[in-house]
Amino acid sequence: MIYLLNLLREPKNAKTATDKGKIILYRIKKVIDGAFPEMINDFNDLTDKRKRHEYSMAEIICGALFISIFKEKSRNAYNNDRRDKNFRKNFYKYFKFNLPHADATDDVLRRLAPKELEDLKARLVAGLIEQKIFSKFRFLGKYYLVTVDGSGISSFDQRHCEHCLTKESKSGVVTYFHYVLEAKIVTSNGLAISIASEFIENQPDRDYEKQDCEQKGFVRLAKKIKNYFPRLPICILADGLYPNNTVFSICKKNNWSFIITLKDKNLKSFQKEVEVLKTKALKQSVNYPEKDGTTTVDYKHLNEVGYSGQNYSWIESVETTVKTDANNKPKQKRFVYISDIPQTEKDVVETATSGRLRWKIENEGFNTQKNHGYHLEHKFSRKSYTAMQNYYNLMQIGHMINQLVERSPDFIEIKKEHSKETVVNLWKMLIGYIMFNPAHENTATSLQPSS
Repeated sequence: MIYLLNLLREPKNAKTATDKGKIILYRIKKVIDGAFPEMINDFNDLTDKRKRHEYSMAEIICGALFISIFKEKSRNAYNNDRRDKNFRKNFYKYFKFNLPHADATDDVLRRLAPKELEDLKARLVAGLIEQKIFSKFRFLGKYYLVTVDGSGISSFDQRHCEHCLTKESKSGVVTYFHYVLEAKIVTSNGLAISIASEFIENQPDRDYEKQDCEQKGFVRLAKKIKNYFPRLPICILADGLYPNNTVFSICKKNNWSFIITLKDKNLKSFQKEVEVLKTKALKQSVNYPEKDGTTTVDYKHLNEVGYSGQNYSWIESVETTVKTDANNKPKQKRFVYISDIPQTEKDVVETATSGRLRWKIENEGFNTQKNHGYHLEHKFSRKSYTAMQNYYNLMQIGHMINQLVERSPDFIEIKKEHSKETVVNLWKMLIGYIMFNPAHENTATSLQPSS
């Protein structure tokens, strides 16, 4: 957190697109240098199976990483920018790297074991934890909130590789696809940082009728998380697919807590006991005034509700929003959770609020990467499953860097002054600044605040 609080402020008079692009580029460099000082050295330490070495391994990996950082929609789009002399020259001026052709990068990523990049990603996150980036967002002052969810990332009309999952429509059309299960640290200020990824994949020597699935993937993902962060106090957030004994046992074994969405049809014996005890549930209400009305949240909770020989807590929050316009009827939303954490009147509000943060993995995570410039579902490598996994992990690193950039004071100020400017459009200004401004000032002086 100290690092983030001491980021240099925005230079004065950042009014033009060039000024905004300059600030973003400088902030990217500052985040990489400040938050991830060993990243470039780590890139050079990755296994290099090339016979020719026109570019360093760091330059090769950065070529793929900056596809995500710069939000290039494809390898071809990256190559088109790279062909511009000003782009290459100015990129080198800031980062001291040459940008390789995307085909050279793809060739390396097809032969690099995905585990190497995932291990590196975990080390980068460990560095952020050591810098206390997430400390003030810990649940109950202790737990790092880690939400788990899966998403499809690419689909094909024909089998892409031997690891493809399959689904058949009612009309008999078979679709082949790849699916990933993600674990991300999430915070109330919108961060969604990947700490581990597990691809849901069929094995060539197994019966395709018994496909891999998210539940099986969670068992493997949990092992990764525990291996990467053995002493990290974690509270798992998950949706209605996850309230089951397998997940509960894994959390208990790993000394993790959990807040998991409980649907009405989940855990029928648990739900029956809740109904019996519901009249004894402790209640409280909190009013949240809004500009155009008021939202009242009614909380209920029960402790020591038995299920499969263990006791758990049940939490319910019902939000009722009343608009000042009398024509609008009150709107209600109901959320129910099961948790291993005994509840008090003091803690239940924070528990219910934290449970809702699992949406961050869908909104700030998958949705952002699919629809806001990262092009998660684009096939950056159409034939290689290995390269596809490597591009995915580099996208998570690139998104991690960009999230820190977007929460730096100067970037926030730009957004505040230009509220109609989308983040994607600001990134277009970044590319424009690199490409069309050959006469850059010296970065050591021109981008400093004028104090």
